[in-house]
Amino acid sequence: MTNESPIWVNSSVDFVRTTCNLCLNGCGLIANRENNEINLRGDKEHPLSHGFICMKGKAALDIATSPYRLEYPMRRVGKRGSQKWERISWETAMSEIALKMKNLMGKYGPESIATQTLPPKDIHMWRAFASAIGYATYFRHDVHVCQAPQLLADTLTFGNSITYPNLTADEAARTKTFVMWGVNLPETNPAKAAIVGNAKKSGMKVIVIDPRPINAARTADLWLRVRPGTDMALALGMLNIIIKEHLYDEGFVRQWTYGFDRLMAHVEQYTPDKVSEITWVDKELIVEAARLIAANKPAYICTFIGLTMSGHVINTIRSLDLLIAVTGNIDNTGSNFIKVPPKMEGMAPRPKEILQKQLSADKFPLLSGPAGVAKSPNPYDVIDTMLTGRPYPIKALLTNCNPLTSLEDSRLTLEALMKLELLVVFELFMTPTAEFADYVLPVIMFLESDSITDYFAMNLFAARNKVLQPYGEARPEPEILLDLLKFAGLAEKLPFTTYREYLDYILRPSNVTFAEFSQLSYLLSPNVERKFEKGLLRQDKRPGFNTFTGKVELYSTTMEKYGYDPLPVYREPAQSPYSTPDLFKDYPFILITGTRSLPTYHGLGVSIPRLRKHHPYPLVEISPSTARKLGVNDGAMVFIETHGKATRVTRNVRIVENLHDNVVCAEGHWYLPEEKEQNKRLWDADINVLTSLRDDFDPVVGGSGCRSLLCRITRAEK
Repeated sequence: MTNESPIWVNSSVDFVRTTCNLCLNGCGLIANRENNEINLRGDKEHPLSHGFICMKGKAALDIATSPYRLEYPMRRVGKRGSQKWERISWETAMSEIALKMKNLMGKYGPESIATQTLPPKDIHMWRAFASAIGYATYFRHDVHVCQAPQLLADTLTFGNSITYPNLTADEAARTKTFVMWGVNLPETNPAKAAIVGNAKKSGMKVIVIDPRPINAARTADLWLRVRPGTDMALALGMLNIIIKEHLYDEGFVRQWTYGFDRLMAHVEQYTPDKVSEITWVDKELIVEAARLIAANKPAYICTFIGLTMSGHVINTIRSLDLLIAVTGNIDNTGSNFIKVPPKMEGMAPRPKEILQKQLSADKFPLLSGPAGVAKSPNPYDVIDTMLTGRPYPIKALLTNCNPLTSLEDSRLTLEALMKLELLVVFELFMTPTAEFADYVLPVIMFLESDSITDYFAMNLFAARNKVLQPYGEARPEPEILLDLLKFAGLAEKLPFTTYREYLDYILRPSNVTFAEFSQLSYLLSPNVERKFEKGLLRQDKRPGFNTFTGKVELYSTTMEKYGYDPLPVYREPAQSPYSTPDLFKDYPFILITGTRSLPTYHGLGVSIPRLRKHHPYPLVEISPSTARKLGVNDGAMVFIETHGKATRVTRNVRIVENLHDNVVCAEGHWYLPEEKEQNKRLWDADINVLTSLRDDFDPVVGGSGCRSLLCRITRAEK
């Protein structure tokens, strides 16, 4: 492959407004062409990012022109994983893949075809593709650890998303207390971190709750160094203080909440002394933080992956919801706001009788199946079905993801993929998962296509306008999926036949075409305060919240109906110094995994020299005292091992002041594309060879143990 100069899409214009698609933030970008040079800068008119652009966005042109990008469709000619390929045409790729799919569906049924995707990629078209096939196994491999459990927990309580970071600059100017709980905004949402930083200069108080001394913790007014996996106990302890000291919003609680008396009785057991012992947080800090949240209003509490990977995820996030509710920090500017997005056309829902057969529907009915918030099975069940063929065989997977590094239990995942008769990977680069594919299809990156950027829990859509001609023979994913349906004779199942028709279809409820939308750049719904008083949240237009009782359900009627704890009950993590003390003797560190760094976010940056130079090696963070005990210095190599895994991972040490001596952190989403030996390339840095994909961490969604796993660390030989 050769590095090429990017080709500007339209010679008649020198300025294009677009949005980044390298993470969920969707920051606004301006692309300029001047003297045949193309430059990117932040869009100051973007309603969320206000001109901010992070190092990933600045490296977008490097990604577009990388010599390591996939240029043309390839078909495997050697055994799986041998990296022996031949170039084929798009027509050959489409006809062969479609024929294999048709044969598998004819033999095993449409459920034998699995499709996998994640936002910020175009999940709408992937869902439409699965629906056109029929009973395809559509799944998201993060459905147990990312947005879905957070949305479910918030919906059970409020009827809408509430805790995802969606604060704008104007709203932050009114916020008096900002709580960053289990979310590292500078590394995962730097545009929001900039907003928080500016508001802090104007007097906003910042509380950071995180086991790690992240950069935001160093400048926060309060940092609560919570023991991994014990955040629920901490929140319940704060509720104990707020209720006992009568700091709750009595008017809001009386009129708009359900189950307060039961909650009041329930949290009596979570005294500051008891919670301090559980969480390893000083009692005085717990009391101070609780009082600040309740009294210094409006307050805003946000969270994300730190808690969604916490194990007992649903009631952990619900415990934060209860803090928001009893303090009345809901739908007031500067507090947690329910944001209603502009209207977007949904794909035709799959019939109830089909959803009832969906994997996980019987085990996790609030996640999968007809009543499920995600309509997507837990990945444990998908991998198990690939391995066992029960309850039906899954014989093919079409994916634009890299589950071999991003899903727990990488070696088990590979074992499952090797059992497939067809694996098709849509990618920019040759990832670990792509190495084992039968077909690898090159896709465009965001500068090379028109599209729609929608924002989770926001009241905004933004246009993504094409800036560059596609690299090589790369194509947009929706075009590829539509072509596959045409070759399979299933295109008539969809209400559109071309990619542009698809974009227009999505925007139809907002009464604009994509051509009109691209000129508007944004569609923004107004923020209306206290929508629950105005009948703007419920379908029946009555005042209240979109829950069964019409109120904020402190005591969840839905959880009770399905046999789950209707109030959050703290339980020790599956592995911990207290639940497994004997194991802790041999594996004396609590391992946090799944964290991200800005340059290598989701693993993309490991292939981009401009980003890799900022973060060249996968790291494990340890305390200075632990480093002395292990006899290692900053940058030294160590081995990490976990119980029950025959392999180990090699990491470089980063010594971090103020990290607890029994807590370590190893980043996720790493592989080493520069290594020639496959074993080292795929597994040496992949922390998920040490994690376990299980379905019993959380009773409602399955959960994950990634943020509270016991491990052993030893010094590596030179």
